[in-house]
Parts: sequence; structure tokens; C-alpha cells
Amino acid sequence: MRRNARAAVAGASVIAMVLGGTAAQAAPADDSPQDIFEKAAPATVEVIGQQSGGTGFVYDADKGLIVTNAHVIAAEAAVKVSIEGKEPVPVQIVGTDPCEDLAVLRLSTPQEDLKELEFGDSDDVEAADTVTALGYPASFDSGGTHKPVYTSGAVQSPNVPADPSPSYPHFPATIQHSATINPGNSGGPLLNSDAEVVGVNTLVNPEAQGQFYAISGNHVRDQLAGLAAGNRKNDPGWLVGSVEDEALSAQFADDPQLEREVADVQKRLQAKGITGLLVTYVATGSPAADAQFEGWDVITQVKDTPVASVGDLCGVLQSAPPGAKLPFDAVYTENAGATDDAGHVTQFGEAWSGELQLSAK
Repeated sequence: MRRNARAAVAGASVIAMVLGGTAAQAAPADDSPQDIFEKAAPATVEVIGQQSGGTGFVYDADKGLIVTNAHVIAAEAAVKVSIEGKEPVPVQIVGTDPCEDLAVLRLSTPQEDLKELEFGDSDDVEAADTVTALGYPASFDSGGTHKPVYTSGAVQSPNVPADPSPSYPHFPATIQHSATINPGNSGGPLLNSDAEVVGVNTLVNPEAQGQFYAISGNHVRDQLAGLAAGNRKNDPGWLVGSVEDEALSAQFADDPQLEREVADVQKRLQAKGITGLLVTYVATGSPAADAQFEGWDVITQVKDTPVASVGDLCGVLQSAPPGAKLPFDAVYTENAGATDDAGHVTQFGEAWSGELQLSAK
């Protein structure tokens, strides 16, 4: 069982000002969205997994490094990228942090004439600035668009924290904007008028029209060195969602039976007064697998801290050192019914405990 892992600078007109009878020299016009697209598209890649996909961009061409959202490559055993619509090539998942929703990939083989995008200073972004978003949105073509598309819009709030749902981490620094983001755009760049990256597009607010969020570029840049060095401490190798998340079951809409089962488990847990995080996927050989987690487990506490939301869990993981051993409490749900050596049959809602050892890096 797993959760589906999925999710412009408009040219400024120049006004000649007349001062003291002499026309002031006009400032150079910003690039149009089309100009920005043409500059940025060669470095914007389609990320292709076996389960899902999204967008990323090359930020270090010499080392073949690409940044994307962690949720784009979550639960993927193998990932490829397509550059400018060319044949997909394999990449290595170097580092991933679901608590930041960021991941770094490395091209497995050198690519000729690889382009990269540069980061601008996202602290310089102001409300009403125009921005361009690039990505590979889903389409009626089951194979994807295979060519990036762009949208343009305005910055609504240049620096705002975001807590989209109890099944998502807390985002301490985002840019709220109106450049349309569609499924498949996650992990793509948000660009200023100089075609510099000021954010990584990540979130859509389904309850508001035209409200999209990018992780602030400066915040992203602060994470890149650690991710490129292979940091995975905050990724135990599971996918989890909050029992209190009213939209949790809808994430399984492509499997109606599973959607109903998840909704039923939520109701039964809530009737018992149990809150926590439902495990929907565990990677083979991961710290979570080593701790005996499996699909349908519900994590209730980690290191004596209740974890009713992913934000709660991330608070514990982010404060722990690499390699830390964290005690946890959990309960069985649909995976109950096993018989132990003493002949005891586990029951729905029955508690169990163990120890989760985080990655050493």
C-alpha cells in the first residue's frame, strides 16, 4: 500500500519620464515570459518514476546535479529524467528530505552541453512582482507532455510560512504566487525577471483560486549542500498520512476499494480516540523496514512525543542527530490478525512499540 507520490515575469512596460524638460533614460525592459522560458527550458527536466513524476532543474551542470521535490521521487526505486524532450536517462537519488520536501538527483552519465539555472536572491522578491513557473504538467498523453510549459503570474506574498494539511510538513518559507501550477509541475523552478530561480514550486491551495506556493529559493539553497552530500536522516523510508486528515482517503481515488478502506480505518481509529500517522508505504531495506513497520501501521508517538501530523513527526526527526535511535509507539489496524509465538492474535487498535534508527547521514 502506498500513497501516490505526486502537487514569469511579464515584460514590464517602460515609461519615459520627463524631468525638467529632459527625458530620463528608460530602464531596460525585463525579459518577457517567452524569453525567460527559452532561457530556462534547457535546464528544466522531466522527472520520471515508475509510480509518478514531476519536474526538476539542473543547478550544477558540472556535477550533473538536479533539485526537485522529495514527494516527486518518494517510494521510487528507480528514477529517470528527460532533458528537452530527449530519451530519458537514469539518475541517482543522492539525498532526500521529506521534512523540507526537497531532493537532489545526480545524472548517472555525463550529458553533453548540459545547462543549469542560477539562483537569485529570494529575499529581493516583493509583492506584485511578476514570476514565471516552468514544469511538465500532466496531460491527456499518458506518457506526459515531454516538453516544458510555462505560466506567468504575480507574487501575492513574498515570504509566508505554509501548513497545507496535517499530512504535509511545515514549510517555513514560501513564496505565494498566482502563476498556475498543475499536477506534474512540482519541483519546477519559479523564476524572476532575470530568469533566476527564486523558488521551487511545491503546493497548490485547492480551497482558493489562483493560489500557489514555491519553497523560497534562499531556503532551498541552504539545503542543497547537505542533500548533495547524501543526507537522508529525515527520510526513514516510509510514506505516512495523518489520521486526522479529512482528505487522506482521497489520495487513493485511483483505487476506490483502497480509498474506502483508508476512510474506514480513519473512522474506526477516531472512534477509539487514536490519533497518529498511517503508514502507507515502507521501502525495502529502509530504517522503517528495519524497525518492523509495514503498511497500515499507525505511529502514535516518537521519542515520547505524540505525532498527530507530519509536522509533529518532522519536529522530532529534525531535532535528532544522524544515526539516533528513536523509541516509538504504534498500533495495528488492517494489518492486525497475526499470531505471535505465544499464540496471541493481534487486534485492530492494539499497541506495539519499537526503536527506529535514523540514517547515519
